[in-house]
Amino acid sequence: MSKKAQTTGAPKRRRRRTQAAAAGQGGEGNPQSQADSSYVSRAEKEEQLQKWVIRGVIALVAVLALLIAIPFAIEQFIVPNQTVATVNGVNITVREFRQEYQLERNRLLLQLNQMQSSGFDMQQLAQQEPYKTWLSEANVPDQLGLRVINDMVDDRLLAAEAASRNIRVDEAAVRQAVEEFFGFDPTEVALIGVEPTATPEPTVTPTPFVSPTPTNTPAPTETPDPAAIATEVTAEPEVTPQPTVVEPTLSADEARENFKQNEEDYRAYLDRAGVAAETVDRFFERNALEASLADALVPDDGALLYADVRHILVEDEQTAAQALQALNDGETFAALARAISTDPGSGARGGELGESYVGNYVREFRAAIESAEIGALVGPVKSEFGYHILQVRSKEERSGAETKSQIERAKRQELEQLRESLRETNSSQFEIFDAWLDYIPRS
Repeated sequence: MSKKAQTTGAPKRRRRRTQAAAAGQGGEGNPQSQADSSYVSRAEKEEQLQKWVIRGVIALVAVLALLIAIPFAIEQFIVPNQTVATVNGVNITVREFRQEYQLERNRLLLQLNQMQSSGFDMQQLAQQEPYKTWLSEANVPDQLGLRVINDMVDDRLLAAEAASRNIRVDEAAVRQAVEEFFGFDPTEVALIGVEPTATPEPTVTPTPFVSPTPTNTPAPTETPDPAAIATEVTAEPEVTPQPTVVEPTLSADEARENFKQNEEDYRAYLDRAGVAAETVDRFFERNALEASLADALVPDDGALLYADVRHILVEDEQTAAQALQALNDGETFAALARAISTDPGSGARGGELGESYVGNYVREFRAAIESAEIGALVGPVKSEFGYHILQVRSKEERSGAETKSQIERAKRQELEQLRESLRETNSSQFEIFDAWLDYIPRS
């Protein structure tokens, strides 16, 4: 073949292969075709990256929202239903405990603020009870929380006791408790403007029974005596934004309006502090129930037992037995009391406690007086102070107008003693869990 022929033939063959390759474009077995079909433009890459960024941001937001929502849900829906105590098989929840705590704390703060604004020297008050305890509770959340949780247990035990006695309170009783709390006496108000000759005897307004802290009952004699002042009495301070005072210049309508405004202001104050209206209502219901229970324990027309007593107080039972033997052998009571009694008040007086309402004494001492025969030596009687040898000189039941103030005091004493007794006899029926410490409102 000539050189010319070889030169002209080669290109022709290349063209045929190129045409064949062109004809085969898009075939499944063609690598070049596959490479061309997988090509992604820059705009498509940016769009795909943007989608992944958006998805990542959404996922991150969802995780953060979940992390925030879980503690919120726990605090709002799980924690409030946790149990801090049980009484007779019924739970006291965190929600209930927090509400009662807020109620008591704000009542305390209001009372202390009123006293300060009235010019009381708070530093001086801080040295005496009950103000010392009030100030301490207002500043130490755990101390106030401990009282609140114990009060809640006692309140439920008292409610069960009232139910066992078929004692119930209706709306009228609750309304009366509200009026007494604010010092409003409808009977006295109704008599405003009435001629004195036409006025019936006004009723006595009892003192409310709920208090931030119990206080000691004053001793019946001039010198304090352990046996005479051991009973704790609940005394209610006036805890109102502005106590209602029925002045002679006020008309009956103005006095009623004053009372209504005071109640509204008080409820509004507690509402701003986060105390639910239902919690305030339960507070007044408890007051009414306790008042009814106290009336059952000590009726208004009931008689009170007074006794003239002397005693010898020693530290241990053996010494008490020896003292009793010495008295039976002829030792004089007064001389022995002066010699060995650990009660400095009555001991210096030969053991004389004088005449007093028996409810002023601790439960064990009182029970011994009630069962003792006149003149008999009784003992040893154990109390929280030690061991007593006692002798009752006289007993007398008294009733009438002269004992009205003592009856009101006796109601509070009997109610407080019932609280203590129920707590002792029902110790297996309630349990307080340490978890309450974790749920005290700190704000």
